[in-house]
Amino acid sequence: MDNFIIKPEFILEKFNFEGNFRIPPIKNLNAENVVDIYQAMRPFFPQYHYNDQKTILAPKLINILDHFDALLLDAFGVLNIGSDLVPGIIDTLNKAREKNITLLVVTNGASNNVSIKRNQLSALGLEFSIEEIISSRDAAEIFLSYNKPNGPLGVMGNNGNAFKILDIECVELEQSVNMFDEMNSFLLLGTNQWDTVWQEILFSSLKYNPRPFFVANPDLVAPHEKNFSIEPAYYVSHLIKNGISLPFWLGKPFPTIFELAINRINELSGRHIPLSRIGMVGDTLHTDILGANSFGLKSVLMTKYGLLKNSNVGSLIKKTGILPDYIIESP
Repeated sequence: MDNFIIKPEFILEKFNFEGNFRIPPIKNLNAENVVDIYQAMRPFFPQYHYNDQKTILAPKLINILDHFDALLLDAFGVLNIGSDLVPGIIDTLNKAREKNITLLVVTNGASNNVSIKRNQLSALGLEFSIEEIISSRDAAEIFLSYNKPNGPLGVMGNNGNAFKILDIECVELEQSVNMFDEMNSFLLLGTNQWDTVWQEILFSSLKYNPRPFFVANPDLVAPHEKNFSIEPAYYVSHLIKNGISLPFWLGKPFPTIFELAINRINELSGRHIPLSRIGMVGDTLHTDILGANSFGLKSVLMTKYGLLKNSNVGSLIKKTGILPDYIIESP
């Protein structure tokens, strides 16, 4: 667990976007300008490690199962699209289990605990145990348990189930909106109920008094059938652009969640699986693919249903320089 320990004093760092960088309004968001925002954030993302291996192209995930002993599975864009199941995913997961491939859902969705996430997946026909799901909420709980900020922690974007950490006073700010300025630090889990009022309250409080700010979901958007939901990193990018210190990020592509995932994979499988035999299956270059690459895992980009649906995937890979080990269309 020592990997989760950092300096006890949370050093606040500044970051400036390039002067001409513009964050598009929500109504104009598409895959290409989502990629552009991620690209503007690259200086504080994990480093991409180049190698000479050629990308393997395959129609479906089921065609390359023999390349892996374990799979980390993103949720939105891989397992589901909003409230709809990705076609073919159940058959592919069943085949993977027949081959004794260890499966683990690794999601940046942090608003709910894993029990609720399991129930949501089960309602779609996807059966995972609680142990087979890790979220960036888990990463936040573990990280903050080992790196306790002083004083009360203001929690935002929590859906229904209390966020608790031993020896930390966690204050649900949606229920205590007048307490923002009394918080010594903040944690943003999700933005289902976020609006310009919440954004302005948080901005004003952090601008007046800079404090540690933890973000459990580094996603800009999540793919649905006909649109994107707007996720925490989109709003946080506006905060950064307007002078707020960089937050401490706790989901993909950052390492804490991958450390948790690899520990869990080895526990579930009962053995040590080499990183080269673990694949991260995702739909987003900057969170799933870059995160896997930076941690030494194999990366599998699924293109048909998630962020890059109907996009020129080749041009976006060229623009970002983030090259997946495998590219597939579907499960």
